[in-house]
Amino acid sequence: MNTDTTSEIVERLADHRLDWDRIKRNIGAALHHEMPDDPPNHHLGPYVAVSRLSGAGGGAFARRLGEALDWPVLDGEIVDLIADTFELDGAMLHLLDEAKANWVREVLGDLMPHQVINLDTYVHHLGKVIRLVGLHGNVVLVGRAAHLFLPRDRGIAVRLVATEEERVRRVSNRDGVNAADAQKHIDEVDHRRAHFMEHYFGHSVDDPMLYDLVLNRSTLSDDELVDIVISACHRRGYDK
Repeated sequence: MNTDTTSEIVERLADHRLDWDRIKRNIGAALHHEMPDDPPNHHLGPYVAVSRLSGAGGGAFARRLGEALDWPVLDGEIVDLIADTFELDGAMLHLLDEAKANWVREVLGDLMPHQVINLDTYVHHLGKVIRLVGLHGNVVLVGRAAHLFLPRDRGIAVRLVATEEERVRRVSNRDGVNAADAQKHIDEVDHRRAHFMEHYFGHSVDDPMLYDLVLNRSTLSDDELVDIVISACHRRGYDK
């Protein structure tokens, strides 16, 4: 039986070149051992948390940034990690995830199978996993209010925006739908993310004071956007 402590597991996570499968395995093991519910803030980070408007291309930007920094990028993988670690229904967790949480509550309400998991429990597990990922450090996190679970002085919070026209075009091309359906999708996802942020953190997702950088993908190239974030990481010594 593996008897490693959380500290020993986290030490092995220090190499930020570990691939996702190894990160997933080791973080899951740490959660099953003795991870403190509230690890000291000075042990967390560095990280870059990417918040994004729907259709702004936040996932693609995060992957490009991760490649430039040589850091792993965690998006939906965080939800899969929660499911594996706590032996929960992955499909249900993805329904409960940030952009869908409001829809699940409105449609299912009291019919939600609480014996499996509910939204509040999901957010509790989400915070625990994000903070353990923060112990690993050197990671790019996409969405899920990651920067509000982690200390702001231990990472960089980025908000990626773009014009509505560009976002509609990107979603339309990505999903193979017409402009009207793309617009409807964007509006719904942005609304649900805003509801998630307001309900659990009491903040407006559009408040610029929640972020270190608000970047406009409509006026800056991807290379420029990545360079700006890397420069900020370099000034804080995060990329060493």
